[in-house]
Amino acid sequence: MATDFSPAAVLVPTVTLLGFGAAAALVSRAARISPIVGYLLAGVIIGPHALGLVEESSTTHLLAELGVVFLLFDIGMHVSMRELKESRRDLTMLAPAHLAANALAFTLALVVFGTPWPVAIAIGVSLALSSTAVVARLLSERDLRSCPLGRSATHVLIFQDIVAIFLLIFASALGGDPASIPLTMALAAGQALVAFAAAILAGRYLVGPAFRLLAATRNEEVFTAATLLLVLGAACATYLVGLSLTLGAFLAGLAVSGTPFRHQVQTESGPFRGLLLSFFFINVGLMIDVPALMANAWLVLGGALGILLVKTIAGLLAAGLSRWTVPGGTQLAFLLAQGSEFTLVVLSILAVASANLAANGAAPLLDPVLETVIVASVAVSLAAAPFWAEAGMKLSRQLARRMRGSPSTPSAPARGERPVIVFGMTESGRLAVDALRDHAIPVIALDNDPQRFLSATADGYNVAFGDAANLRLIDAIGANHARAVVIGVPRFEVSKAITPVINQQFPDMERFVSVNTLADLQRFSDLGMRAHLTATRPPGLEMATDMLRRLGISDRAVEEWVMDEHERFSDRVPRPSKRGESEAA
Repeated sequence: MATDFSPAAVLVPTVTLLGFGAAAALVSRAARISPIVGYLLAGVIIGPHALGLVEESSTTHLLAELGVVFLLFDIGMHVSMRELKESRRDLTMLAPAHLAANALAFTLALVVFGTPWPVAIAIGVSLALSSTAVVARLLSERDLRSCPLGRSATHVLIFQDIVAIFLLIFASALGGDPASIPLTMALAAGQALVAFAAAILAGRYLVGPAFRLLAATRNEEVFTAATLLLVLGAACATYLVGLSLTLGAFLAGLAVSGTPFRHQVQTESGPFRGLLLSFFFINVGLMIDVPALMANAWLVLGGALGILLVKTIAGLLAAGLSRWTVPGGTQLAFLLAQGSEFTLVVLSILAVASANLAANGAAPLLDPVLETVIVASVAVSLAAAPFWAEAGMKLSRQLARRMRGSPSTPSAPARGERPVIVFGMTESGRLAVDALRDHAIPVIALDNDPQRFLSATADGYNVAFGDAANLRLIDAIGANHARAVVIGVPRFEVSKAITPVINQQFPDMERFVSVNTLADLQRFSDLGMRAHLTATRPPGLEMATDMLRRLGISDRAVEEWVMDEHERFSDRVPRPSKRGESEAA
């Protein structure tokens, strides 16, 4: 049967994207800038308004969308039911507040500029969303995925991605009968709930056994094929029932997250995710209309700056309502301040609907000039995101430095709660804080090293500047009835000097420490401390496990937490110098 299919129509754009994507990655590394910026610039250079090597087409859009699909699959694999329960505060307070504040600001601004209310709501909510692709890449580059900042940012992105599913349905309905919108939205909500339940059941009764069977074959090619089938099949399934490709990919990742094959699946899908995500950023560059950008340069720059400023201010308000520290909330707000890929999708949907309405003699939904300005502004905000996030990190450290010089101390836990004191926000100290927070155990963190203090505070940890050897400070922060003390920075001479006082004033308080040598293990044990030799990664895991058990956490809960920590640690490249391990050594 004859067909109009031309291999060149698919291969030429793909090969061009591959070549310039690889070049952009190399140049970005040499120039020490974020690869995101390199990919965006590559897209502009090869796009229709510069060299003209690649035109926007169904091929480039599909490759870009597949990048987001694989990203959502990866995020789904990192979301266990246990973590969803632990992230209730982010999902019920931080994320909704962040979205609502931004959506209200952008919607009102669009209405002021003459945009009809329904269209303003669709675009305003899309502008309130942050870029999952950009933020996930920034967190990975800066090794922040496992700290409070990284976890909360990921929870906000998950919430936004779920909202985006219904936003796309709402935008698609604007070109039709307005009376059908409520019914369409309700139907989509029902389908999403069914799909979520199906993903949970599939993970337990279908995906796990299937991968167990495949693993028995010891055939890597079959495992890779099965991973691709799972991602693309789930994305296709949700698309066919009227939902988004990304929802299916996220649910597929959620189904895998509860199985012991999560690591292997992540390894198989990783190269595809990285490659296709680069295509996404290059495609954003292709969409930038350079002549229109130059003709409306001030409007575009003003729009991009407005997006960054409004979302930063709204993020600060949302973080404050969620009781974040000022430095941590500042870095979070700057990190989530860029536009979203979903804005580009919403605008393309509205553009098609406008063209159809204009063809039938009706008024278009969207002014073409406004569409161009918004697209370019979002693209510029995506390009500026790495620099904006870096500025937020520097500002948060400045704020933390001021806090260090302040005489204020962290608030003590509520009466009746006995906290655990963690001194030294090294990697093992941070792990102990994470373990305590994950199990809802009150914790007071201290550090007297300026760099560790600034880094931990900026990354979202609530840390006081001070020395655990200062018993007056311990009394001032209300921790003199602490259940236990964790020493993140093992200083034997200090521990030896204060041991008699500790034994006299706090006879039932246990002390935990993680050390690197057998000699230190013996010396600290002789002081009556529960010393642990660091033998596995992440550092301090043996100490944190023993601490949880001694604090009454069940063996099963501890084992589940250890498994989660192993998986989180495998997702990042350890950078000890950032967390003070070099000082501790």
